[in-house]
Amino acid sequence: MRRPLVRFAFLPDPGRLRLRRAGRGGSLLDALLALLLFSIGMLGLLRLMSSTLVEAANAQHRSQASQLASTLVARMWTGDRSVAALQARYGDTASADYQAWLAGVTARLPGTQAAALQPEVSIDAQRRIRITLHWQAPSDRRAHQLQVQAMITD
Repeated sequence: MRRPLVRFAFLPDPGRLRLRRAGRGGSLLDALLALLLFSIGMLGLLRLMSSTLVEAANAQHRSQASQLASTLVARMWTGDRSVAALQARYGDTASADYQAWLAGVTARLPGTQAAALQPEVSIDAQRRIRITLHWQAPSDRRAHQLQVQAMITD
């Protein structure tokens, strides 16, 4: 004769125990996957923010370069506008007027102290002016350039 199977209330059912053990790692795996996706999203957001800051600095330098070139053209309009006077005041890099403008350029644009990044001002016989400004921030891989052309008339 067989003994009746007696179950105690504090002993778990072996079938349920196996199912519970198999499902235990699922929520941990879901949490790790969610953490990985969140981390990738945050890294993308940080990269976007850093590139935005770099582009904002580049835009500020372009704006300053444009303002410096416009300032030089405005100075050329004041005073004697003959070809000889323009070339003497701004075409000669040793002249006082050019040096005063150059001091403002080097103070406001990064990297302009290097010989390769010096501003260029050319004045032809028809009083066509070409101003080329170069700058390079320490974080930039290559130099930037702005070129302005104007014509000084009587």
